[in-house]
Amino acid sequence: MTMVFARRLVDLVLFRRGPQDLPGDQSTLIASAVAYCIAQFVQIVMVAANAGPALFQALLASILLGLYAALVLRLRRLPNRFNQTATALFGAGTIITLLMLAPTHGLASYIESLRAASASAASDVATPSPLAALAYVALGIWGLAVYSHIYRHALEVPIAAGVAVTIGFEIAVLLVFSVLG
Repeated sequence: MTMVFARRLVDLVLFRRGPQDLPGDQSTLIASAVAYCIAQFVQIVMVAANAGPALFQALLASILLGLYAALVLRLRRLPNRFNQTATALFGAGTIITLLMLAPTHGLASYIESLRAASASAASDVATPSPLAALAYVALGIWGLAVYSHIYRHALEVPIAAGVAVTIGFEIAVLLVFSVLG
């Protein structure tokens, strides 16, 4: 069962399947959410000063993703699709986050120099690795496309609406994290 699920997730991030092709049970949803939270934590701790805030950010990002999916499904009067949609979002997010670990590692010294330079001159900022930056941006765009694909199927809307819903989530996350500092 685990290999079948993993294969379906790979097919999902390659746009061969939709969220409707994933299991809708609670245990798969929970496992996907936990995997997503762990992957987020690993990525955040690579650039964070310590693990405490990284854990908080990973937990909050996971909760926000689940709440946002529940909200948009409820607004479309499709709450019965939550388990499959959230499983798809968490599972795809896990894969993309794991793939982003290498570029994140490549950008870690640049991010650290940005943090340190905020109090000093901008000339102290290290030059980011162009390959790591390109890989990070490419994977980020791919992630937005995958989430748009998931929302398009789950909400039964055109792809443009799926993109809008995905961008809405990204804006919501940015607002929440900006308010929290």
